[in-house]
Amino acid sequence: MKINRTSSAFTLIELLVVIAIIAVLASIALPAFTAVQERGKQTKDMSNGKQIALALKQFATDHNGTFPNKEPAADYDTAPNALAAGDHSNDAFWWLFPNYVTSEDIFSVGGSAWCPNPPDNKLDAPGSNQRTLTLGQGECGYTYITALNDTANPQFPLVTDAGNPGGNVDQTYTNVQSSKGGIWKGKKAVMIFVDGSGQVMVCNNQANQVQTAVNRAGHPYNITNNAQNDPNDPWLTAANLRLQPDTP
Repeated sequence: MKINRTSSAFTLIELLVVIAIIAVLASIALPAFTAVQERGKQTKDMSNGKQIALALKQFATDHNGTFPNKEPAADYDTAPNALAAGDHSNDAFWWLFPNYVTSEDIFSVGGSAWCPNPPDNKLDAPGSNQRTLTLGQGECGYTYITALNDTANPQFPLVTDAGNPGGNVDQTYTNVQSSKGGIWKGKKAVMIFVDGSGQVMVCNNQANQVQTAVNRAGHPYNITNNAQNDPNDPWLTAANLRLQPDTP
């Protein structure tokens, strides 16, 4: 008796069709997955920024409503020098340790060229008069706006993603992700405000991919601009320096 046997194996054409379908599905899913990952990182970035702002507000409560505005010294109340253009955001955040913050981790922005070094959580001894170990070079990824207090305009930026190096008036970003200020490819930026709220904001002028920026809502100028000096539109002034992180 003759027995007919059929093969259940894939033919070459069927196998190629399956591979093609998988490739198409992967091409659709990968960008979506990448976008979700990036959004998750931005959310963490914003969450860390809010924690920094909370510590700053606690500091202000103990210092007549003023956020840190002095260079490192043994005692804040008697510290002789105000933060200056040559200082760094690390110098302002240094005052938060150890009373308001005990870990350096929240100051790091993963993937940012500003903070290539993972926080080592080595801290200066209490009473130190200079920044040596706490928030050393490459351990901070946030910009700090000086000379503000807890009763300032709640829409003023206080802590932001660090942008392109240099310049004090406007903070800009770049689409070169490996460069300083390119963490979100010049498309987004995390802004934390005086009232402690935060947003992942869209950068304006994305056609200029090297220098995008976040404009103040409803205005044509950069949200960190400190040179408006318009009495009819009071915003940041020349006293509000934008301090970038200290990096190697």
